[in-house]
Formats: sequence, structure tokens, C-alpha cells
Amino acid sequence: MNYYFLESQYPRSGFISGGTIFVPELETNYLAVDDLLPEETRAEVELLSSVRRLKVDYFETTTGTRVVSDDFKSLLEQRSTGVQFIPASVSYHDGRTVDGSYWIAHRPDRLDVFDYERSEYGRKAVIAASVDQPPRKPVNVVSRIWLREEAIDGHEFFELAYVNVRTPIVSEAFYEICKKHKLKLHIMKVEDFNR
Repeated sequence: MNYYFLESQYPRSGFISGGTIFVPELETNYLAVDDLLPEETRAEVELLSSVRRLKVDYFETTTGTRVVSDDFKSLLEQRSTGVQFIPASVSYHDGRTVDGSYWIAHRPDRLDVFDYERSEYGRKAVIAASVDQPPRKPVNVVSRIWLREEAIDGHEFFELAYVNVRTPIVSEAFYEICKKHKLKLHIMKVEDFNR
């Protein structure tokens, strides 16, 4: 089966992003948060000035949050993803509110499915050895990614564990469902990843 990274760079709309503020304010940088957020947490997302009209169902912010539309959230809730959904108010740079409901997709499942043998990455010998001899060293520099598909075990929306690539991955089957629901998503095959 094919797997895809979700992208924030859209062919016609360009790069969709912005900044996120959490209420109540987080005690640390969002990217360092591994636990669930308190239930009362809300988010405010301000889009970059280059975004004139938001017409997509997924984008990432410069602060590392993954923003999903209400329609995308509904499909994700029908699957086992481990995602905590945080309500988000999204506005344009000039203060106008974006139509529709949006959510922060916080903490999707992180799967240990990175193929250490076939993938290309920095410090390969040291990192690959740490898989069997803890402590586990993270992969920070990646040029080519391959997945151990047998270890994915039916997951359809996830991130890579121990790899410094925070972009969610979707299965081909789930992406086809999203297309049937006319969600506006942009993807890149995992095998086409090249930094």
C-alpha cells in the first residue's frame, strides 16, 4: 500500500500556514509537548498575510500545530488515530474570521515504522545500532524515507516515532476516502520525500 505525507504547500493556493496561540498559554514550546493538553485548552490561529482565502482541509503552522477542518476531523474520528482535537478559531492576518470550524489535531499516534536499513539518513550506523541497544537515538537528518509497512498494522493517520519529521502520514486507503468526501488535501508519497 502507498503512504503519503500531508503537505501545507498547495499547487494553486501556495503555502498555507500561520501562528498558533494556546489558551491557557502552554508552559513550554508546543513541539516539546508529548502529553495530552488540558481539556479546556483552546487555540487561536492567525494565518500568514500571504493567505487571502482559506480553502483547504489541512495545514500546518509555523509553531508546529496541525490544523484540520471539521470535515477532516469527522473522518479522523471514525478511525483509531490517537488524536486529541483542540478547538481552534482561525483568522486571516487582517483579523477577519475564517468561515467554518477548525481543530488542532494534537498528538497523533507515533509509530516506530521507519525502515532503518533502506532509508537514507545522517549517522546511520550509530542510530541504527541504538534501535537494539538503548537509549534510542532520534533521526535528525533524513534524505530518503522508507517505511516498514508490516509494522503499520492498519493505522491510517500517524507520525513517525524517533524521526525528526513531524508531518503526518496517511494511508492510500484513507486518502481515497478523503477524496470521496471532496476534502482538499495535498499529499506527497513517502518514497518521494527528499530534503
